[in-house]
Amino acid sequence: MTDTIELVRFRLQAGKTAADWLKANEKINEWAARQPGFRFRSVSETDDGEWLDLVYWASPEDAAAAGVSFEAEMMSVCAPLVAHESVVCLRSKAHVMQQG
Repeated sequence: MTDTIELVRFRLQAGKTAADWLKANEKINEWAARQPGFRFRSVSETDDGEWLDLVYWASPEDAAAAGVSFEAEMMSVCAPLVAHESVVCLRSKAHVMQQG
């Protein structure tokens, strides 16, 4: 199976907590579930406080369309929490070799 994998790395703004971000993610997850081509998403925090948001899409076109929709619909959820200068977004077409 070929998917498009999107990895977003970021840090939270000073004073924001994991609980703050996870609460905001309830809205993001609802939004993602409505997007064409959405497969699944995981959100993780590293030991040093960097967040990894990994999203699987059916195609590069679905991922790109979701990116436009995200900017329009969800930035107001993220903006108060995410340190904007820390955001790194990578998108790759990949062949899923195994899924468990």
